[in-house]
Amino acid sequence: MNKVYEESRNLTLLAQEVKKSDRKSFSALFELLWEPMYAYANAITMDEDVSKDLVQDLWMDYWNRRESIEAVNIKSYLFKAIRYKCLNYLRNTKFNQTHVEVEDKLFKHPEIDELYDMLNLTRYIEASTSELPKRCREIFLCSRINQLSNGEIAKKLNVSKHYVENQLSRALTKIRKDLALVKSILFF
Repeated sequence: MNKVYEESRNLTLLAQEVKKSDRKSFSALFELLWEPMYAYANAITMDEDVSKDLVQDLWMDYWNRRESIEAVNIKSYLFKAIRYKCLNYLRNTKFNQTHVEVEDKLFKHPEIDELYDMLNLTRYIEASTSELPKRCREIFLCSRINQLSNGEIAKKLNVSKHYVENQLSRALTKIRKDLALVKSILFF
């Protein structure tokens, strides 16, 4: 998991620079992702020339819209975008039974969607915890990030275990409330 997270973090840093019109970062991102995106597109369209064109169009579109694209998980964003481009292409051409079967098999294991959702969830949790009072946030991070027990946190911060439990409860209540709000906005 750390390797995946680190790769995603590096790609996000490149994407943040692309957002600032850094051509070197765009080229680096392109070099890292073009070939896997092409292979992914070709698996869907089963047409090398069409796949190259669709991927190239997507990269041009990305550069043109770079300032408005959220750079949280650019790899997931770009793979979702090429997926939709390919499906739109197939919808506008003859979609044969082989395409249907390949598309079905490709998306039975949506690792890209899962990674994107996980990173978005992490971003929402980070935003929610950033609004917590300083001590409450510190206790939450000790518990959930550093995986310290309530007793260890109490000893480390020189507070009672009961105080730690109350602050964790407070933090979790706020985070759950914030995530419920996000869920209601996104899914209803």
